[in-house]
Amino acid sequence: MRVRRRESDKQEDKSFDSGLNVLFLAAFPLMMWFFQGSAVLLVTAIVQLALFSFALRLISQGQKLHRDYDASQVARRPLFPRKVAGSVLIGLMVLVLAGHHFVSLGIPAALGLLATGLSIAAFGPDPWKDKGLDNPEVIARIETEEMIVGTETALRRLSDRIADLGDADLRRRTEAACGMATRLLRTLASDLTLTGKLAKPTEKFAEILGTEVTRLEEAWEGEQYLFARRRYVAKLDVLAESFETRMRKLGGRRLGDAFDLEADLLLDRMRRDSAA
Repeated sequence: MRVRRRESDKQEDKSFDSGLNVLFLAAFPLMMWFFQGSAVLLVTAIVQLALFSFALRLISQGQKLHRDYDASQVARRPLFPRKVAGSVLIGLMVLVLAGHHFVSLGIPAALGLLATGLSIAAFGPDPWKDKGLDNPEVIARIETEEMIVGTETALRRLSDRIADLGDADLRRRTEAACGMATRLLRTLASDLTLTGKLAKPTEKFAEILGTEVTRLEEAWEGEQYLFARRRYVAKLDVLAESFETRMRKLGGRRLGDAFDLEADLLLDRMRRDSAA
């Protein structure tokens, strides 16, 4: 279903852009100014064509953003109203064109406003408010996902720092501990009521692990690197076990019923125990 919808969107985008290209032909009479007009009309024609082209491009971009906005359950309104801005530019173009045929600006201004209004009526206004962000459940889901992504990124960086030391056993142990933490976090985060309770132990886990990684890096090239390595391994084991225990208390029955998760956690523990 998703693939079909994406293909349909692409076809709609092409159809819309084709329509805008046809609309650009409305400015074709300006091309005559290149051959029959004065230098002033020549410059005016160039400016008008550029203005009209830019206006249509803004409308095209605005329409694509609007389509993405409609397809999303949660979306923020565009910071810049592209379709409205493009419509205003079209109205300005009409005003300038009409200004060459009237002594006063009253009628050209009215025509410009009419063109802007018709353009907005044809293409529609841009979304003017955020979508879905007034729903507490949606907000909680967004905050939870941000916490998960931030934690995974931080732990991945720590694992990469350990990998840079060139010790394969330490790398496997660290990746196993980080994998355990992210799996537990993702499983429990499916219950949005636990989001607030998960944040503190998760942040503490990443913070302590980061401190131990830094201490190991600082001592790695020194004479005490073997002691630093043993200390890191001991701290990593204690940290992983305490974090898993804490998360199990928070998760309760949810973790007890997750057979696949239990299997993954068992593999993580085996990787830690068999390393070093």
